[in-house]
Amino acid sequence: MTTPRLVLATAPVSLEERYGAYSAAANTQPSFGLLSLASTALKQGADVRVLEAAACNLGLPQTIEEALSFSPDILGISSTTLGIMASADLAKAVKLRSPGTLILIGGCHVSALPEETMREFPSFDIAALGEGEQTLAEIISAVASGTAAPKGIPGTCFRDGDKVTRAPARDPIHNLDDLPLPAWSLLDGFPAQFRPSPARIMHWPCASIVMTRGCPNACTFCDRSVFGRNCRSYSPRYAADLCEDLCRKHGVREILIEDDTFIISRKNVAGFCEELIKRKLNLSWSCLGRADRVDLELLQLMRKAGCWHISFGVESADESILKAVNKNLDLDQIMSALQMCRAAGIRTKGFFMVGFPNESEKSIAASEALVRTIPLDDISVMHLTPFPGSELYDKVDTLGTFNKDWRTMNALNPVFIPHGMTIPALEQGRNRILKAFFSRPDVMFRHATHAIRNPRLIPYYASGVLSLLSVLRGKKHAS
Repeated sequence: MTTPRLVLATAPVSLEERYGAYSAAANTQPSFGLLSLASTALKQGADVRVLEAAACNLGLPQTIEEALSFSPDILGISSTTLGIMASADLAKAVKLRSPGTLILIGGCHVSALPEETMREFPSFDIAALGEGEQTLAEIISAVASGTAAPKGIPGTCFRDGDKVTRAPARDPIHNLDDLPLPAWSLLDGFPAQFRPSPARIMHWPCASIVMTRGCPNACTFCDRSVFGRNCRSYSPRYAADLCEDLCRKHGVREILIEDDTFIISRKNVAGFCEELIKRKLNLSWSCLGRADRVDLELLQLMRKAGCWHISFGVESADESILKAVNKNLDLDQIMSALQMCRAAGIRTKGFFMVGFPNESEKSIAASEALVRTIPLDDISVMHLTPFPGSELYDKVDTLGTFNKDWRTMNALNPVFIPHGMTIPALEQGRNRILKAFFSRPDVMFRHATHAIRNPRLIPYYASGVLSLLSVLRGKKHAS
């Protein structure tokens, strides 16, 4: 048995490609999933290096050199749809210089389109589909025993001669507490080198985590190919252990909880809050939430435990659109949740999109009118993007025009144009919604106050304001 050398990397996609004009104030937090994989690999006995190409804004040449400098037996790349072309370029370059390196591709894109991805990009030797910890452990064991190209491991798609073959699916991990804590120590410069968007941070330094897997909701624009529909959570105690590890060992003072389904279980959220209060970690934190999953009592407990910011998916002010995309929420529920957050002293952000099927000038105008009065502290407005794995992706050609260039799918480019709309109409509508919200004196006052109270954020806020102005003036916001 040998000790496999493993490099785990994110796709080398620049901040400009991911965030366009907003790159100067972009989120550069590392991938929580990659660090969970790294800790599993360490437990399996591998020598591991984590290469955060995306967060560290590494170009392809530097990523290639950094990866090869470790002389890896396995190069594992985690990739979104936006990064799949860059991932393939990285795999091809490493294969040319180190033909014996096993190239493993994972992430949401290949999980949604396994055979298509493997056929299109021959430099990928094997794909890990869905959640990858157990699959990676078996691949490491196979390589350690001398198997150059493992075949037939559950949860993979692999090459068998000239054919691409999909192995049986792997059951999801039922008890997430069985996983080791993420390997934060493998990140050079963590946590000080990494930052989120300035509006998402109260204290410094910070870290992003994910506490649940799977989503039972049925929104047609969401991809559930990695974790499935059944929601699984860390126990409140494990979740607090995760935060305590970050706080005590790494000096983290702010936690960003990034999962869409964090508030799916009221009991778990309340238990987590009680654990944080009991341990006196003195952490501030933010999360995402659904408007139908919060109540004033829970929000007050969350605030007591350090939560100061919650982001909600509003999507559109047109109720018929919300119904058509299976949002299963109405505007009254959203407004009620936002008012309760205000009462509990928690700031809020709303996610909006333009470009839904059946979008019209009237529906965009409704969202523009809504953001003039809605009790939010911040918003983002994206272009609806039919990502592989979503229900919308499977029927997109009947609903409008779709530009299937993976390199442009960052939700800032209008790649899907619904029937009856045009690219200029969508871009102008998006800009009007942003302008309507950020022209409000109360919004600008709250952002200025937040920046003044956190002076380290002022340069990033300034960059964000300049970027927003360039977008509102009609300049291109993404390449």
